[in-house]
Amino acid sequence: MRALAELVMKGRKQAAFVAVVAALLPLLYWVSAAAVALVTLRKGRSEGTGLLIWALLPAGVWAYSVSDPTPLAVILGTYVLAITLRETVSWAKVLMIALPIGAIASVGMDMMLSSYLDEVIKQLDKFLVQSASQANQEVKLDKEQLRQLMLGGLTSVHTVMMLVSVMLARSWQAGLYNPSGFQREFHVLRLPQLYTGVLIAASFICYQLELESLRWLPLLLLPWIIAGIALIHGSLAKRDLGRSWLVAFYFAAFFMGPYVITLLVFAAAIDSFVDIRSRIPVKN
Repeated sequence: MRALAELVMKGRKQAAFVAVVAALLPLLYWVSAAAVALVTLRKGRSEGTGLLIWALLPAGVWAYSVSDPTPLAVILGTYVLAITLRETVSWAKVLMIALPIGAIASVGMDMMLSSYLDEVIKQLDKFLVQSASQANQEVKLDKEQLRQLMLGGLTSVHTVMMLVSVMLARSWQAGLYNPSGFQREFHVLRLPQLYTGVLIAASFICYQLELESLRWLPLLLLPWIIAGIALIHGSLAKRDLGRSWLVAFYFAAFFMGPYVITLLVFAAAIDSFVDIRSRIPVKN
């Protein structure tokens, strides 16, 4: 990956080549987004915008030809997050901006993927009816609830990909020009108290909307999840506990996902008010 970052930073032609080819290839659009973010972080908005235009050409083709807005949404969203990080040097503000970007992407997906989602729901309903008839049972699919659930999942995945792409770009930049820079920034990531209060209020309101909560709650939980992961990394690093503890954490997250995510959300919310890392003694 370092070699790829070095290729992007060699010049405009090399950066454009990486951005265009990666955006053309299925499931590699995040590399194109990371390349755009790297140039934006290192050289500024003007250079980043020039590369963004190149990356949007194949992404636009995907959106027009197969009605898949994913590359377009992720590349555009990552570019905005990269600008935010460059101008504010704050990962907390990047997480704040990620939510409205994710919400806009969700509305766009709802419009562009409407027929696709309807077809998936139709086929699933047909499958369930056939399965129920064979078992002499009745089944009723709540299509609107399923639609909201699918939109919520797609929204969260797209927003995560934007965040992962800008994090990858920042790690590339740190590896090339500022060793361990990204690690130090990530280890101290902590959400401001005001933002946590806004998230709590928004989550409560969203929960009261019942069906809509399936679409928006996963997105609202993302900043806490990312901040919770940063809390784990920062706390373990402060105690110099080594990578084996991180491996154990991700192992637990893989096999006990919902429980670990719940703990991360609560830990990140509490950390906003009490600053847990400041209370952890540094290992001598």
